[in-house]
Order: sequence, then structure tokens, then C-alpha cells
Amino acid sequence: MEKISRRRFLKGTVALGAGALLAIYSDGSFRLALAQENPAFRMRILHTNDHHARIEPVFSGNNPVHGGVSRRKALIDKIRRETAMPTLLVDAGDVFQGTLYFNQYNGMADLEFYNAMGYEAMAVGNHEFDKGPQALVDFITRAKFPVLSANISVAAGNPLAGLIKPRTIIEKDGRKIGIFSLTPEDTGVLSNAGPGITFTSAIEAARQQVAALKAEGVFTIIALTHVGINVDRQIAREVGGMSLIIGGHSHTPMGPMNNVGTPPYPELIAGPDGKPVVVVTDWEWGRWLGDITVAFNAAGTVIDLQGNPTEVLPSLPADQGFENRIAVFKGPIEQLRARVVGSAAVDLDGSRTNIRSRETNLGNLVAEAMLAKARSAGATLAITNGGGIRASIPAGPVTVGQILEVLPFGNTLALVTLTGAQVIEALNNGVSQVESGAGRFPQIAGFSFTYDPSLPAASRVTSVTVGGAPIDQNADYIVVTNNFMLTGGDGYSVFTRGRNQVDTGFILADVVEEYIAANSPVNPAVDGRIAVGAAPATTPAQPATPAQPTPATLPNTGGALTPLAWLAGLGAAALAGGAALQRSAVAEEAETAETELVEVEK
Repeated sequence: MEKISRRRFLKGTVALGAGALLAIYSDGSFRLALAQENPAFRMRILHTNDHHARIEPVFSGNNPVHGGVSRRKALIDKIRRETAMPTLLVDAGDVFQGTLYFNQYNGMADLEFYNAMGYEAMAVGNHEFDKGPQALVDFITRAKFPVLSANISVAAGNPLAGLIKPRTIIEKDGRKIGIFSLTPEDTGVLSNAGPGITFTSAIEAARQQVAALKAEGVFTIIALTHVGINVDRQIAREVGGMSLIIGGHSHTPMGPMNNVGTPPYPELIAGPDGKPVVVVTDWEWGRWLGDITVAFNAAGTVIDLQGNPTEVLPSLPADQGFENRIAVFKGPIEQLRARVVGSAAVDLDGSRTNIRSRETNLGNLVAEAMLAKARSAGATLAITNGGGIRASIPAGPVTVGQILEVLPFGNTLALVTLTGAQVIEALNNGVSQVESGAGRFPQIAGFSFTYDPSLPAASRVTSVTVGGAPIDQNADYIVVTNNFMLTGGDGYSVFTRGRNQVDTGFILADVVEEYIAANSPVNPAVDGRIAVGAAPATTPAQPATPAQPTPATLPNTGGALTPLAWLAGLGAAALAGGAALQRSAVAEEAETAETELVEVEK
């Protein structure tokens, strides 16, 4: 019998037809029985993705928020001790890149912890190539688990030749579990794979691996992917034969991870054969531990599942052995913080009052660094929030530590395609609260604009100039920003409506460090790209745009979802169409989720 704690109790059940039953618990988790038949096999799957060298917890200022490998280790050990059924621990890629631990140890520190946690398989992410193939070679040869990708072609003679396997088979209680992995097709653009390495169609590779694993007689098949949730959904709908897709790359918070419950954890999508495919991902940085229990019938089809991911809170116990090793690794990190990367010929102004109300030379430098990094991807405009810039740098030597004080949030570069009208909407949001010193004030590169603070907040931008001409409101522009703003942070909800959204994974602080090193001594100036006043007489007034409030919670990052009502016809046939299981809207009496700011940029 399932044990229910006092804090986690059954709130109700919903009969879904075709023998399916949905049970909703007080903590937001649920259990879905798709068929009233006895399971032949049960397995509990723990999963992470997009670790990005977050060995220590994620911090807000000096306070840990969640994550950290020492608490993850203790949580995994506890679950294994308390779980009678087989467990499987996997990671969906991008262990590399994101903190100074990667800069110092090239993934080897992370690998030590991953080996000790007992990971059983890992997908190759795009950032595994950030330092070229050799760092990945070193990682794979020392890993105690298979590192997989089925859509990477490596030429003979390349150091990686023969090291990346497309699939593996892991036995659990005598059942063969087939696992294959996929890497983004555009990794050659996103990272630094180098010559002799190509990335092929993820969809075709998935079809080939399903066929190969079936031929090898596996009981069920799991796709462990690093291609993003939208591609995961496409694979679920178009490629039959899988029971689960465990993904990464899109940094999508599911269910309780984002306070709004959409997309749900897990999603349930019908494959082309009508059988359910479970789709899950675990956001990023080890903030949560993905946790799903799945039951299968004798044919290896999912008939029962229960999703219950756990936030890795600072209040959880930490593994002391890991803590001791982190202290050892941390010594050289402090030395790295003191490393001089370049110099500034002038004081770089990041004072709170100025960065949130006007153009500053440090704001220009950060935006220019972003644009320089993203030009190869087609970006022509850069917009970043002044609130993300937290300190000034005096003239003289510039250290890694100083850059991290300026940019402490670990934000990454993000790309989005906006129309000219949407760029104006974004800028209107940016200057809408300039009187109060809000962090949304934009620092920019690649264009200029004028605004009039005496106008209504939603229509203060009076002119925008790109390449010496007024912006074309109907044209498309590739904008580089940061991942916080891409998800609607600081009121930039227009970015969530843009097209071709990509979180590149490049850490903003690293990008600025690279720019300063390449251009020292840096001597940025205030050049008038942001002006205050009425528009020139030749520039037509821009249409007013309704004010966009700052979202209290992260938006849905996974695409449109349908209401829970569709579940009324659930069963194998009713899953057709791939609609997502929307658990957050089950009952009107569901408790309102508390607002939790995932990232503090005030």
C-alpha cells in the first residue's frame, strides 16, 4: 500500500473513462492509472538535466536558494534506501559550462560527483563541446556510465571516434531497459565541436534507435534527449515505440517547478501507434530532482505513472563527503576569481541609480559584448535589463571576481526573433517605470532610441533607429537578451511571444570576460544611443501598447496546452493528438500556489 504523509494527502480522484483514474494529492503531485490491469513491472526514475557546473547551490545574493550536488546526493541516497522497486538515475545532458568550476576543471569536478552519485546514463548536450572535443574525450573515458548520442557522426581520426555510443541497455530486475540519446542538430553553431563532427536529424536517429533496440529484445525504450521540449513532443508524436522521453536543453520548468503547473509534470502524448509516451524534463542547475514512478504491462506499455519531483532545498541534509570535496575544489576557484582578465581605461559605471535610469558606459559594454557574441547567430540588436548589472568597476585591472560582482545571477545569453513593433513594445516596457528606478530599464546595442518620460507609461518611446533609419515595425529582428528576460522577467512578456527562442547557455559573465580580454584596455563611452525627449518631427508617433505587468511566476515555456476537460475521454485512443495532461486545473478548490521568485533581480 502506498504511504501518504500528513503533508501529502489524497485530495480527490477523477474517473476518466476507459478504465483510467486520476488521483490528485495535496502537494500538487498526481497518479494516473491508464488501464485497470496488474502491472508486470514498476520502476522509479530519477533524472536531471542542464546541470551546467552547478556544484554549489544556486544563490540569490549570499543566500542559497536550492540545488547543490551534496544535497542532491543525500536525496538520491535516501530515495534509493526507501524504494523497494528498481530505480534508474539518468542525466539529459549539458553537465558542462556555467560556473568557474567548469573554467577551472573542464568538467572533471562534476564527473567526480556524478560517478559518486551513481548515474547510469547521460546524454551528450551541446555544451559538452564548448572546449572542443578533448574535454569531452576526457569526461567520457573517466565516466563510470555510458555517455550517449545517436545523431553525432565522428570522423575517423578524431579524438572522439568510437567513444560516443548511440544507445545502451540497462537491466532492472531482469528487464532490459533500452536507452538512446539525442543532441541538438545545431550544436555545430551553438558550441565548438570542431572539424570531423557532424550532427544529423534527431527524428531519423530516434527511428533508427527504436528499431535497433526492439531488434535487441528490450522490454521498453527510453529516449534520453537534449533537444528541447518542443522537439521531444515532436518525437513523441512522430516516432513510435518509446515509453518515455526524458529531456533537457530548453530549461523548461514543469509542474510544481514553476508555480503555475504548466506544462504539467509529466506530459502525456500519444505516439503514432496510439500508445502513451511520457515526457518529462527537470528545469536546470540541479534546482529540483526529477522523480517519476512508472508501471508497465507485460508488453512494456505504460499503464500507471506518478510524478513527484523534489525541490533540492537548503533545508535538506547534505552529504558530508561531498561537502569536504567541494571545499577542496573551491580553493583554486577563489584564486581564479582574483585572476586579471584585462583592464579598463575609465571607470565603468554600474551604479544602481544610473544603470536603471539612463545609458551608462558599463551598460553599453555589457550590451556590446552580448551583441559581439551573438552576431554569428544573426543577432543585430541587444537588449538587457539594467537591474541585472549590480556593481561598477574602477579604472585599472579587471578581475574575474569583479565581473561576477557586476553580473552575479548566472544569466545566459538568449536569442529571440521580434518584429520592429515588438522591439518598440519591449522598449516601452523598459522605460515604463524609470521614475521608480525599476530594474527593467534597458541597456542596448545595435540601435538607438528616444523616449519621453512625460508620456503615458505604455507609449513613451518616440523613435527607434536601426542602421541610421527608423525601425521597420513589420520587419523581423534577431535580438540577443538574457534568459531571465526571455521568460518574461522584468515585465518583458513580449519576449515570450517572440519566435525562434533559444537559450544559448553562454554565461553572460563569461561573455563579458571574453569581450574585455579581447578589447583591453576597454574605453566605452556614453554615445547618446538612449536619449530623452520628444521624437524628431520626421518620425511618426508609435502606436501605444498596453502595459505588460511583471509576471509573478515563470510563464509556460512549453507551448499551448489544452484544458483538463480533454481527459474525460482518456484511454489509449483518447490520448490521440498529443494533448498535455493538465493537472493544475483539476478542481476549482485547488489551493492557490504561493508566489516564489526564482531569480531575484531587483
